[in-house]
Amino acid sequence: MVVVADASAQLTYVVEFSLPGRVDQRWWQVGNSGSAAQTSAALSELATRICRDLLGPRAAALHRGRCWYHCLVCWPGGAVLDEVEGSVQACLLAAELWTTAATITAVTRTPRAGCSDTPER
Repeated sequence: MVVVADASAQLTYVVEFSLPGRVDQRWWQVGNSGSAAQTSAALSELATRICRDLLGPRAAALHRGRCWYHCLVCWPGGAVLDEVEGSVQACLLAAELWTTAATITAVTRTPRAGCSDTPER
């Protein structure tokens, strides 16, 4: 069974994580609201920036540490669409955000006419 939600609903999100190797020192905290497409795009853009900041030429060894990470995405009214919290290897932080962005897209997408999630037999 596929649950399809309203793609135009205004989602809210909060993303926060610590400096790699220093789980008690917050490095980033960002939050906003927008449509599913806007929220997914914002999380993907943050993931790209994290890649640049952690894996770029000036990053030194930041990618080797572990981060405390929390990402919360809610429907209007506060019901949780997706939430992840815990310790993650810094080099995997962007993948966590891309996964959340993909989850938002999958949950809120509108199937195209003639398309089905069930393969024909």
